[in-house]
Amino acid sequence: MSSEKIFKGNIKPAFTDEELVRFLQEGGPQRYFSILADRYHDYVVKKCRSYVKSDDEAEDLSQEVFIKVFMQLKSFRSEAKFKTWLYTIIYHTCVDYLRKKKKNMHQVISDKLSTELEDVIEAEEVDKESLHNALELLLEQITPEEKLMLLLKYKEKQPLQTIITTLNISESAAKMRLLRAKEKINKLYEKQIGSGR
Repeated sequence: MSSEKIFKGNIKPAFTDEELVRFLQEGGPQRYFSILADRYHDYVVKKCRSYVKSDDEAEDLSQEVFIKVFMQLKSFRSEAKFKTWLYTIIYHTCVDYLRKKKKNMHQVISDKLSTELEDVIEAEEVDKESLHNALELLLEQITPEEKLMLLLKYKEKQPLQTIITTLNISESAAKMRLLRAKEKINKLYEKQIGSGR
């Protein structure tokens, strides 16, 4: 997208996020960042709120997210979707915040994932408390990248190709990590069910 296309009139909201980012990466006026910020303000606040449960904290975190997005805009790869890239920044910002505040981030992520992961459990009926306990144990055993993959796949419903592109990993690595996480959660769930009897 050339600056000529932009300046022959006002920028049109019809430009995709990726086109706006490319324009900004190519040296376009920084004021156009506000278009992205306006588009995603409510989304970012909502996602931040799901981690902290406080409107004020969520608003503060959303400001931090947009600062990071602006500062890291040059690192955005055009083959990724902007919204998924944005989500990874939200995730890392919120997890860092929870870690600094010494809040139980495993609990927060378990809450976010427990409903979506019911489909992963290979059992007739799923005991929600056992699933939640199994999730807590799982989250203690996996890396932050694996947690992010689970959130992207099961909470955000992102396709595998988007996850691969965003995290810059191979398809086989992504499939293997998701499979291992699924196997772990099933083993831990079985252990929880067994100990609950």
